[in-house]
Amino acid sequence: MATQNKSGLLVSLFLITVGIVLLPFISSCGKGANANPSGLNTQLQILNLSPDVGPLNLYLNFIKESTAIYSYPTNSGYFFISTLRPPMEMRTSANAPVRVLIIDSALKANAKYTLFITGYRNDKDTSINNSILSLDTVTLPAIGRGKVRFINASPGSPSLDLRANDTVAFNTVAFNKLTSYIQLPVGNYNFTINAHATPGKIEYTLPNVTIQDGRAYTIYTQGLVGRSDSVAFGVNVLTNNLLEKITQ
Repeated sequence: MATQNKSGLLVSLFLITVGIVLLPFISSCGKGANANPSGLNTQLQILNLSPDVGPLNLYLNFIKESTAIYSYPTNSGYFFISTLRPPMEMRTSANAPVRVLIIDSALKANAKYTLFITGYRNDKDTSINNSILSLDTVTLPAIGRGKVRFINASPGSPSLDLRANDTVAFNTVAFNKLTSYIQLPVGNYNFTINAHATPGKIEYTLPNVTIQDGRAYTIYTQGLVGRSDSVAFGVNVLTNNLLEKITQ
């Protein structure tokens, strides 16, 4: 009888010991399954600059990301996304959503992106003719300078020039083209836009834009040249403030 009790005690001690040894591994596995994906540190902003596509929803890896609606010409601002897995899709926000844009590129962790939806909707297959997915993360400029880039997102527009305080910063920028960054000294600027073919005719002025030390900015056009309604030509500026520490 004593032998049986002793054996039972030894079995119990063995099971307790095994449980103690395995507990950290079980806990670790549980945490791994519920851990946040690396994509949660990646941010996206969406600018629906298409004059005719209408309100859109974002889908990531075939799943609707949120109930947010992206309408012309509002800037969503940066928001965190739930996954880096492609595809990225934009679908019409209707009872029977129609996919108008698909991007198969995988996104990077710890980065910021802007999706510019820039073109007209294709009558044949409802897709958007033009868009740009931009990686906004950029290295720091030299001390005392900021970085600026320019995108012509006005469908049907001619090639455009952008001047910073009457000095040409970008010229002959075609529709749906995003330039590289340039560096500008810190200070206040009046940015003006003109068609390259008519340098004496200013189409739009973006006044009193402050370029700050170590910041990055994107100036973009929207709407249609010559229109005065809800899709009138306009210019805006974004701040892309996720900068890497390496200077260039």
